[in-house]
Amino acid sequence: MGDENKEAPRRVTRIESLQEPERDTPHRDTTRVESLHEEEGDIPRSITTGESLPDRIAFSELRLPVFRLKWLKPALLSSVALIVAVLAWELRQLYTWAADKHWGLGILAGVVIASFAAAIVSALWEFFRAGQPLRKLQKTQAMAAEMRECRSHEEAESFRRQLQEHFSAKPQGVLLNRVLDDAPDYYDSSELLQHLEVTFLNALDQEAQRRVVRHATTTGALVGLSPFASIDILVALRQSLRMIDDVAQIYGVQPSIVVRWRLFKKVLALVAYSGASEYAISEVWPDLVGDSLAGTVSARLGQGVGASLFMARIGLAAMQSCRPIPFAEKQRPRLSALIKRIGIGLKERMPEVFSVVGFGSRGAHTPTKSGEKFSRKR
Repeated sequence: MGDENKEAPRRVTRIESLQEPERDTPHRDTTRVESLHEEEGDIPRSITTGESLPDRIAFSELRLPVFRLKWLKPALLSSVALIVAVLAWELRQLYTWAADKHWGLGILAGVVIASFAAAIVSALWEFFRAGQPLRKLQKTQAMAAEMRECRSHEEAESFRRQLQEHFSAKPQGVLLNRVLDDAPDYYDSSELLQHLEVTFLNALDQEAQRRVVRHATTTGALVGLSPFASIDILVALRQSLRMIDDVAQIYGVQPSIVVRWRLFKKVLALVAYSGASEYAISEVWPDLVGDSLAGTVSARLGQGVGASLFMARIGLAAMQSCRPIPFAEKQRPRLSALIKRIGIGLKERMPEVFSVVGFGSRGAHTPTKSGEKFSRKR
């Protein structure tokens, strides 16, 4: 028995601590893994936490300094001053030469030169004077924006006087005086604005939108029927300037070069848009004719519709710029509200083109008649 116990192997159990690192035991199927601590350099950070790697640049924050021409403005001013000096010198030489020839000729030359100088000065005076109504309109708009947030009777009275001054000696002034007379005296600023919105400005907004739709459809028809891009640009410029003048007159702003110049950037956007409108019309045109007909409309018609829609955007921007009481966020007119009216206007002005795609007035009645004849024959 003793010999048998000595020969039997004993089972040995070893308890290792969890804090001690495990020993690497070689295995024939294992792959050698080198420790990162043996590599030179720092350990790369984890990219799963959303952090950028240390060698990556955040290109979204990349900005380069703008190269500014510091001497451009002084050079332009110096050029203008030099031209004025040369012109004055030439006029002086002309007067001296005329006076040396004869005293009567000198007087005539002096009168001509004085008239020329007076014309230039008066033109400059009228140019700066033409911007005064627009500056007063901006003050009225700022006062109306402040009145929306407060309820004051004193500001309401001052706003009444300023609004009457803006529309004085204008056709809209008669309706404004009638509306202000109907408004009770106990109205505060907020209630007065609401009263003017409903009884006075609503009619002006409807007329302004009607004129915007008219100019937009006219521009779209002319651009759609024009085969030359240069003609499209001239048509877009002419119609946009006329539309700005019409919208400004509705809100009591006398049209002038200054008013046109303030909105000239939007007109330039229209000019740039007229050449590539057939690419952007794919987003809005299916709302007018449907998805089934969107692919059959010619590129020329799509360009005309695109010019119409962008003209409408310029018209809405002109309404916001010329309206004495700014639109509230919920009351601001949207382009989507004018799309259907523009489409109807284009169908009336371009029936032949719309009939080709089966959307004109004649094309809409012809299938029904042929269908009735076919049903009767059956």
